[in-house]
Parts: sequence; C-alpha cells; structure tokens
Amino acid sequence: MFSFRACIGLCLGFLAMSHTGFSADKAPGDERTITDFTDGTDLQWYVLNDNVMGGRSDGDFAVQPNRLTFFGRTNTNGGGFSSIRTGPLSLDLSEYTGLRLRVMGDGRRYTWRLATDARWRGRQVSFWAEFDTQEGAWTTVELPFESFEAKFRGYQLEGPPPDPARIAGMGLMIYDKQDGPFEMRVESVEAYAAPAPFSLSAYQWKKRLLIISGGSADGTDVDTMVRQVAASRADFEDRDMALIAALDDGATLAEADRSLGADDASALRKALAVEAGAFAVLLVGKDGTVKHRADAAVPLSELYALIDTMPMRRREMD
Repeated sequence: MFSFRACIGLCLGFLAMSHTGFSADKAPGDERTITDFTDGTDLQWYVLNDNVMGGRSDGDFAVQPNRLTFFGRTNTNGGGFSSIRTGPLSLDLSEYTGLRLRVMGDGRRYTWRLATDARWRGRQVSFWAEFDTQEGAWTTVELPFESFEAKFRGYQLEGPPPDPARIAGMGLMIYDKQDGPFEMRVESVEAYAAPAPFSLSAYQWKKRLLIISGGSADGTDVDTMVRQVAASRADFEDRDMALIAALDDGATLAEADRSLGADDASALRKALAVEAGAFAVLLVGKDGTVKHRADAAVPLSELYALIDTMPMRRREMD
C-alpha cells in the first residue's frame, strides 16, 4: 500500500529536482564544521587552570581520532575552574545562528567560551554560555550566539552578545562551584544557521502553492490529494507548484524545500483562516492570493485547468 509518507517523499523528491532551485535538502552553508578533531581541524588547544590565580584545580585534555577528552578535578578552595582554549582564531560566523556541540559529559555543568576583539577598560572580554550534560550519554547542544553573556574574569558585564563575525578564540571550561573529578568528551564543534521563520511570501512570484490542511495523515481527503500530486508529477511541476501539508497528528509536515514544525503549521492555518483539525485544500497563485478553496478533496485536473486560465500562466505558455 502506498502510504502518505511515501507519497510525500515522492512529491518532495521530484520538486527538489525542479529547475526552479527549490530543494527538499538543506541549503549549502547551513552548517560549518569548526573542528571534528582530525588533523585538518587542529585548533592548537592548550590548558588554563585556576592555578594562574592560586587555585588548586587540575585539568588536561587528550585528542584521539575524531574526539577530544577534557578531564581533571576541580577544587573550589581557590578558583575552582579548569579550562582548555584554542590558539588565536579569525572566524567570520556572521551567517550562522550559533554553535552546535556533540558531547558526552558526566552530569556536571560546563561552559563554552568565546573571545572576540571586544574590550572592557582596555582588557579583552570573554563570552560564556553554560550547558548541562547527561552522564554517559552523547547529546547535541545548541548555543545561540545571543545566549552568550559578556564576562571579565568571571564577573558579569553589561553589553551585547559576541559579534560572530569576529571570533578570535574558543574554549571549554568547567566552573560549576563543585569539587571533584570531571570528564567531558567532545566529538565535534560546528556553526549552524537556524532556518528563517516560514512565510508564504517567500514563494510569491516564484511558486503556485497547493496547501492541504487536515487533522490526520490518514484522512481520506488528505490521502486523496497527496496521491493525485504523486500521480501527476509532470503536470504539477510544469505549473511551478509546491505542495504544503499541514497536519495535526504528528505526521510529517513538509513542503518543497524544508520541514515544517507544529508552530509553522499553526501560523499557516491562521494566515489562511483554516480551522485546526478541519480538512481544507487551497490553491494559492504566484501573486499570493487564494485562487480556490474547498473543504473536500478535489480533482487536481480541475485545479490544473483553473491555473491554465490565469493570465500569468498563459504568458508562461507563450
């Protein structure tokens, strides 16, 4: 039996191959590897513990194939921190939203540190973002640049978050006011770009939209419409169309070049005055206006015929 998800996959597959440039995959540049601890991404790490200020903590690191291990013991009787830092960097990450770490911790709280050319009273400012770990489990941690707080020698400063265009150094630190051993493994550090909020306006003058809304992927009307799209690939593509499915039951919410979350689907229905859980099929023209609306499945052949009467479509066919 040809499932809803298979239909959606097929539809997205052929739309991704369209000459219009819309793709179901992530666009190049959404992520950038800073280091995966191979020879090609050695950032010249070094240790800086609280003994520089009379503390008694110990810390070190080891780089193994595709992994860095940061380990030691903190002692809050003076300082209470251990850290490792990179050598000088010159990174422009202005196209990205934040940093994504792949880590395995020990249940303690750690801090990722950034440095830029920012100064306070002539001295370099650092920027900190704390994160918790799960003991013995690999987790992915996302640290938006806007979540980093300006610090000077551990003291909070008032000021903006770091300028991602001027990253001059990074570091990993433990400073959770606890005594005892610690161990953190890091598999990769990458910059990531969060997708822009979904908006129908992104398609204006580029795509005609077939929007299907419903409470369930298994609903008869939803299934009927998606199957029709899959069965009329050439006609759908020829008319510069994109499929958007907004459902309530946790099934895949997808359109031609990205996945939609529940908030996106809710905002889409609100913008189009579609009640949550109710079935609706809408045809939106390239000018952004609704050309057809129905509360039951309709033959796609009728919608294709309607499109072919539109002045813009007629010019496309000349």
